Amino acid sequence: MLRFFLPLLIALSLSACMDTQQFSYSQPTSQENVAQAQLTAGVAIRDITPPPGIPRSGYAIWSTTGEGFRTRLNARAYYLKDAKGQAYAMIQTDLMAGSRILLAKVAELVADKTGIHAGNLTITATHTHSSPGQFFGSEMYNKHASHRQGFDPDYFDFLSQQLADALIEAHENQVPAKIATGRRAIWGLTRNRAIEPYSKNENHREISDSESEVFHAINPFLYMVRIDGLTPDNQYEPLGSFMSFSIHGTSIPRYDPFFSADLWAYLQGDLKQAIETQLTPRKPVIVGGFEGTHGDMAPAMPYKQSGYIWSRNVGSAIAKEAWQLFDQLGSQLSADQQILVATRHINMREQPEINGISICDAASIGTPLTAAPFEHESPFFGWMPYFKNGSKSWFFNDGCQGNKSILGGEFLQSLIEPKKNFPNDILFQVIQLGNLVIAPLPFELTAETGVRIERAIQASYQQAGLTQPQVMVTSLANGYTGYITTPEEYGEQNYESGHTIYGQYSQPYVTQHLGLLTKDLLTDKNKKIEELPKQWNFEFSVNHFIEPALKPSRALRRTLRAPELTLAAVNEEAHWSFDWLDVPPALIQLHEPLLSIEIGKKKENGDIEWTAMSKDSIMINDQGYDMAVQLLDSEVLAGKESQSSYRAYWYNPSFAGPETWYRFVIQAREKDSIFYSPAFN
Repeated sequence: MLRFFLPLLIALSLSACMDTQQFSYSQPTSQENVAQAQLTAGVAIRDITPPPGIPRSGYAIWSTTGEGFRTRLNARAYYLKDAKGQAYAMIQTDLMAGSRILLAKVAELVADKTGIHAGNLTITATHTHSSPGQFFGSEMYNKHASHRQGFDPDYFDFLSQQLADALIEAHENQVPAKIATGRRAIWGLTRNRAIEPYSKNENHREISDSESEVFHAINPFLYMVRIDGLTPDNQYEPLGSFMSFSIHGTSIPRYDPFFSADLWAYLQGDLKQAIETQLTPRKPVIVGGFEGTHGDMAPAMPYKQSGYIWSRNVGSAIAKEAWQLFDQLGSQLSADQQILVATRHINMREQPEINGISICDAASIGTPLTAAPFEHESPFFGWMPYFKNGSKSWFFNDGCQGNKSILGGEFLQSLIEPKKNFPNDILFQVIQLGNLVIAPLPFELTAETGVRIERAIQASYQQAGLTQPQVMVTSLANGYTGYITTPEEYGEQNYESGHTIYGQYSQPYVTQHLGLLTKDLLTDKNKKIEELPKQWNFEFSVNHFIEPALKPSRALRRTLRAPELTLAAVNEEAHWSFDWLDVPPALIQLHEPLLSIEIGKKKENGDIEWTAMSKDSIMINDQGYDMAVQLLDSEVLAGKESQSSYRAYWYNPSFAGPETWYRFVIQAREKDSIFYSPAFN
């Protein structure tokens, strides 16, 4: 019985009495489409980096609390409207997953100003495991996606407002536009982390035991939408791009203290730099990426070598391939692109059957979920019988959950985690942009699952007598509902299938829904398919992770430790670091620029002349890759005022001889003006 009770004792140890709070959002009726001269588009970006203190999400009980950031988290909004007046909005986020409550709140915030609602809005994610949690649309994942539990209404309000502001700005800044869509195969930068389940698929029985096979059994395609806008001098130039690629955001280890966008920071940042360097648009371009069918796709970095060095290597290599596709799409840009949108809300517990295919009417998690996936195995559970990958139930396995060994047993699991706490609602969407169809889903989809969904959508086009489009199947959009594997993969009961919470027929069930929704869309292209609840209601246990702080009555800043150099080591970058005293986490405002480096040269009189530093025409500041800030400690002073100590980092520093000096620059906060570290070289 140890195999049943040990995980439950861990779950109980994480439980605490918390207040509950109800949330309700109404969804307005969509506006009538009004024809316009041509396709229009707008883009915008907002920083969503949280303050120190919120749990990092993605590694469950092995996660850490975010103590600062290394690469910033952003939300990028894309607004499109075709000549017939059909609008669609995509918001890309550097988060672990989308969120159904976040979709509902953002849609409510933007509806009046943009006409966008939950039906024609998609919120996607990079799935970085170094982003905050506690904003999900189910009690289950607010409890278990990180090492602490509870929905954080403070960060949720900040997050939803930042996303809404980005979309409103994108709508307000729309201009006549052209778009192009396409895809490019990228090999050697991802590998299949669950090759044995993949090899059990009926169409992949030829898989060999070759070491190279993991690099072939992948979804290699990077899908892209390029958007160019009309300038005042009647020329088109890039506004931005959004793209989907299948790779787990797990290149940064679970014990890292920083929030970061993982390898996506380098993919997005390097592509943005390439576009702006090669094509010189007059305004900064907005480049965002999100997950494809990544459920069994891992970054192709050396085993046990996770960290920023390899994260950058892989992300930047993908960016080079993405630039080739972006450049190629320049010759395919067109304003004559029709947008079609169909949306259907399904409660899986209430509607578990479609076309003779049934899923479970209640979710359950399997014991391999405690083991975690290959390369990130949990201590103890990763090798323990009954919990490790491949652990199956050999009895009573002909039901909807198949041979899943249910963690704690169905009865005890339901006592610890009531079925109502699991995500039950799914928003199915099918969006056509020219020759590209986007199928956003809230699951983590394996590569073969994505292939089967793609074929079902293309079959609906073929049956309608239409040219089969390219299909961008995306994971983790508009919510988080665990994994989906194929029935064959499910039978192996690895981590991915242990986390397929609605059972062995989940993939056929979802595939049928998307095929039917596509068919309905194509039956009458002038009919709006918006099957949505008018009211979205939620109830969560809440937790406030950032303590409110009084604004200081005096300046606080002072140097606590002069800059020191740490030399490079195995899989570790060289860096300078510097400690200073400042305002508490609630007031540090990490979503605004804080750190930069200045370079100085001594003049004849001995003074140093300082200028902002750049490297390869890129400013050295906290908007890039090589600066970080970390909370060290906080204390409450008399009068209940607080102060905190922080550490600033400059990684991969430059050296230009003994006559060149450097210093950290800390931007103003509250009563403190700009602050400088002691000079160093």
